[in-house]
Amino acid sequence: MNPSIPNLTNNIESIDANAAAELVSYVSDTVLVMDQDGIIENVLNTQTPGFSHLKHLIGKSWLECSTLESRKKVESLLSPTVSENAQKWRQINLSVPNNPDLPLMVSVLHLKKDNKILGIGRDLRSLANLQQRLVEAQQAIETDYLRLRFAEARYRQLFDLSVNAHIIIDGSTFKIIEANSVAQSLMTDKARRMVGRSLAEFIDMNDFSQLQELLNNSRNINTPKKANVKLVKNTVQAEITVNFLREENQTVFLINVTPLSEIIQDFKLNPNNERLISAIQFSSDAFVITDLNGKIYSANQTFAEMTQVEKSSDLVDEPIDNWLGRASIDLRVILNNLKDKNSIKHYITNIVPSGNATGIEVEVSAVKVVTEQESYIGFNIRQISQRLSQRGQATSDLKQTATKLTELVGRVPLKDIVSETTDMIEKMCIMSALELTMNNRVSASEMLGLSRQSLYIKMRRFGITDPNGTEDL
Repeated sequence: MNPSIPNLTNNIESIDANAAAELVSYVSDTVLVMDQDGIIENVLNTQTPGFSHLKHLIGKSWLECSTLESRKKVESLLSPTVSENAQKWRQINLSVPNNPDLPLMVSVLHLKKDNKILGIGRDLRSLANLQQRLVEAQQAIETDYLRLRFAEARYRQLFDLSVNAHIIIDGSTFKIIEANSVAQSLMTDKARRMVGRSLAEFIDMNDFSQLQELLNNSRNINTPKKANVKLVKNTVQAEITVNFLREENQTVFLINVTPLSEIIQDFKLNPNNERLISAIQFSSDAFVITDLNGKIYSANQTFAEMTQVEKSSDLVDEPIDNWLGRASIDLRVILNNLKDKNSIKHYITNIVPSGNATGIEVEVSAVKVVTEQESYIGFNIRQISQRLSQRGQATSDLKQTATKLTELVGRVPLKDIVSETTDMIEKMCIMSALELTMNNRVSASEMLGLSRQSLYIKMRRFGITDPNGTEDL
């Protein structure tokens, strides 16, 4: 800012200092009336907010009331030898006791008639505040910049010192942006630079289409995804974990590369894993792993013996409901429960061995496992004998009930006896189906061959309520 005012000296030579100061006060923020020695005789516009304390400057030297860095400029303005430049604007800071320094843009007029000097001031506080905010903002930016530099240095060191192979690639071109030393030694010769090259150069072409599909499916998803690929160098099989990251207008993928041999070795190094597998293999309970549709991945020897299959490997890729007593109904009940609960316990059914019509009473517990790589279901199948005694008791109860009904012959019409018997059997069947399906009404209606609405009507009719108090499980 370099404002200027008209040369008013010649025009107001005939006006005394007070009149001239009054006139100039209308176009300025404050006016100091001083003698030739710079002693302040009067201050105008002290009613302006923040200027009331300037009254205390009356009778004091302007030079002494200015801050140290402003005194040379004050001496220049007061000097009559530079009167031709006296109207130049200079920034002067006034030091006022018990108040902050007051920044002013000041120009002076030398009045020859009264030998007075007018100091015309413009308030610079708003500009000073703006400059102060600018300085603070600049300091904050520099502090944040240093903090980011230090953080970048730390993470760069961690990136290079990591024992795992890490690669950062561009999300659109699949070109490598960064690669640490472990990735360099794993995927290429040290003499060959990876940065700037396409990831396709280091992955077997037969697997790159699979990796490219994985990368495209990982966009805008925070969950890491994995795939197994073959590296060009030494045809090493490796597991690649992909994480998606958005950086302003750029998208990148953070990729971890781990040789499968290291993953297998880590698993083998833990002796507890081998103990666990051995215990499951020779357990008296049957263990089966299937996909989410019930197709068998693996099974222990106990399940093979239970189904009378020669080798457990013969069970692989077979549907587990081939050996369930109620076939697809049992599996559907189990899968429906796993959708909401992720696990079920004590589901009673039969295992029917191959080529044998006689079923084995079993109790099934199942759990759904979801990992980053795959999802599967684990079955624990235990042979039980309690069901036989329960059935014997139920048969005995039915005989007693039949005896009581025959006693009604001759006293109650046959139509009423049949109706009562039918209602009793329907109620027992519905309660049994609800028990078998763990109160899942949808599965119970399928098991009974009824529509869901028909099942609800019969439950209300017989006064059967859900123990959990819910309408539909």
